[in-house]
Amino acid sequence: MILISSALLVAYLTFYILIVYPKKQNITKMTSKMTGMILGMTSSTLIGLIMGILMQGNFARATILAIIISFVFALLIARPFGHMASTEALCSSLMGGMMGAMLGEMLPSQDFSLTLFFFDTIYIVSMAYMLLLIKKEGFEQRKVPQKKTRPSFSFILSIIIPVLIVGVFNFIDQKAEPIQKDEVNHDHRHH
Repeated sequence: MILISSALLVAYLTFYILIVYPKKQNITKMTSKMTGMILGMTSSTLIGLIMGILMQGNFARATILAIIISFVFALLIARPFGHMASTEALCSSLMGGMMGAMLGEMLPSQDFSLTLFFFDTIYIVSMAYMLLLIKKEGFEQRKVPQKKTRPSFSFILSIIIPVLIVGVFNFIDQKAEPIQKDEVNHDHRHH
């Protein structure tokens, strides 16, 4: 599950860079600050959680590593929007990295997958919403009329499909965990 969460972070950041960087001139200052803060916070909390789980028992190193990686993500997220948005993203990532690492350190091992799934879902929804908002601003800047109906099908799919994929991996991971524990317990009984 940690590998899936890490891949999700990198894939969405790459997709974000490819979509947002070319459209940066169409994005208002308020949206750019909000994007930096929201995506800086959600990505860094997930990064901190991953580091806290991977390095459980070594809280100081997990926190430091989470903050450093989060800073890189925050700078890549807010870079096209200038210094103000970058500062927002960096501050959010500092707090998110620390809080995620703390959560990862405190979690019992049986809750790793469920918690990662929950934070993956928050990250997916945040990223999808911010990309929708940026797309909407692009239409407004170009004076392209947009339908005022229900949420777009592509927006719903951009949330549902990734959450289902992560959910399937979470389900597989949780099913494999009891089997591994039973094998370990079985081996200990014979010795």
